[in-house]
Amino acid sequence: MTAGTRTVAPGPAALARILEPCAPEEFLASSWGVRFLHVRGRAGRFARLMPWEKLSEILRRHRLDFPRLRLVRDGSPAPVSSYLRHVAGGRRGTSIPRLKPSELTKHLREGATLVLDAVDELHAPIEGLAEELELFFHEHVQVNLYAGWQTSRGFDLHWDDHDVFILQVTGRKKWSVYGMTRPHPLVADVERAEKPTGKPLWDGVLEDGDLLYIPRGWWHVAQPLAEPTLHLTVGVHNRTGLDLLRWLAERLRASETFRRDLPRTASPSARAAHAERLREELFAEFDAATLERFFAELDARAEPRARLNLPRDATPHTLPDSRHTLVRLVAPRPLEFKTAGGAVEFDALKRRWRFADEALVLLRPLAERRACTVAELCEEARGKLDERTVRAFVCELLTHGLVSLGDGDEG
Repeated sequence: MTAGTRTVAPGPAALARILEPCAPEEFLASSWGVRFLHVRGRAGRFARLMPWEKLSEILRRHRLDFPRLRLVRDGSPAPVSSYLRHVAGGRRGTSIPRLKPSELTKHLREGATLVLDAVDELHAPIEGLAEELELFFHEHVQVNLYAGWQTSRGFDLHWDDHDVFILQVTGRKKWSVYGMTRPHPLVADVERAEKPTGKPLWDGVLEDGDLLYIPRGWWHVAQPLAEPTLHLTVGVHNRTGLDLLRWLAERLRASETFRRDLPRTASPSARAAHAERLREELFAEFDAATLERFFAELDARAEPRARLNLPRDATPHTLPDSRHTLVRLVAPRPLEFKTAGGAVEFDALKRRWRFADEALVLLRPLAERRACTVAELCEEARGKLDERTVRAFVCELLTHGLVSLGDGDEG
C-alpha cells in the first residue's frame, strides 16, 4: 500500500481566532504545556459564543441537574435543594430537575458563582469551536461556563488535570496564576501537590475579549469584581505516558506469555527466565514507532459529536434535490488516506473503511473542509464522476454514518 496522505485540519484557524494577536506557531513553540500566557483581545470578540440571553434560555429550557449545573461560593457548593427541585416523572418513577429561579438568582446576588459544565453540548457556536480545536489537538475538548456577580470566589486556589484556555466573554475577573508545585501532577497520584506559597507568577485582571492560557498542573484562583462577569474555560485533555502504558497492556492481551500465570512457586531461575520473556515481548511491542501507532489508534477510535438532521439522516437512500444541501464529515479527527490496488482506505469511527479509489476525489475535499455542498462535490468530481454517482456515494456515506446532512446556509 502506498504511503498515506494526511488531510490538513482546520483547527489552526480556530486556535488563531482565540489567540489573536498571538500567532499559533508562537504559542505552540513557547507556551503550550510550558508556561501561562495572557493575551489582550478586542472587547466583544467572544460575545457570540455565549450572550447572556442565550445562557438564560439554556437555563430555562434544559433539564439541568447537579453536578453539571451548580452554584459555588468561596470554594463550597450551595445545597442543591436550595436552587433545584426534583419532581416525579410519571409512571416510570424518574426524577426530573426543575430550577427554582428566584432562589437561584438570590444565591447569585449574594455572591455565588454559577457553573455549567459541557456547555459545548448546549450551544452551537461553542460546539463549533470545541470541534475545530479537537481536530487540531487530536484530543477531547470540553467547555465549561462560569458566571459571577459579586466579589466572592467560586473556587479556592487549585490546579486542573488538563490544559485550559480561559475566554473572558463579558465583564472582568481578577486572576492569580502560580506554577506547578509537583511536576505534571495527576488526580490519582502517589504524592499530593502541595499548595504554593509566596507571590503568584502573574496577578492581573482579564478584561472582556482577553484570553488566559494555563497549563495542566498550574495553580490558579479567580475572583469576580462586583460586576456581571462570564467566562468560558476550554479544557484540552491530553494523554500521558500512563495512557500509553494502559494501551500497551491492552495490546499485550494477544500475547500468550502475558496471559500466562506468573510463576510464583517456581525456582528463582524459572522466575528470572519468565521475567526475561515478558521483558523481551514488551520491548518488541514498545519500539520507535509505538507512539505513532498509539496516536493513530486514538484518532481512529475517537467518538464523534452527535449530529442529527431529521428527517434527512433517517432516509439515506435519497438526497434532497437541492444542490445546496450541505454534506458534513462526521469523523472527529483528520483522516489519513492510503491508496493501492484500485482502492482507498482510512481509519475512522472505530473501523477501517475501504472504497474504490475514484471516491478519493470526493473524500479529500470533505476531509479538508469538513463540509461541502452537493454542488461543490460535483465541481470537485467534474470530468471524473457524474452528479448521479456523486449523489449515490453521498448516500452510501450517509448510510454508514460517515456524513450528516445540513442546509447550505449553515455557518
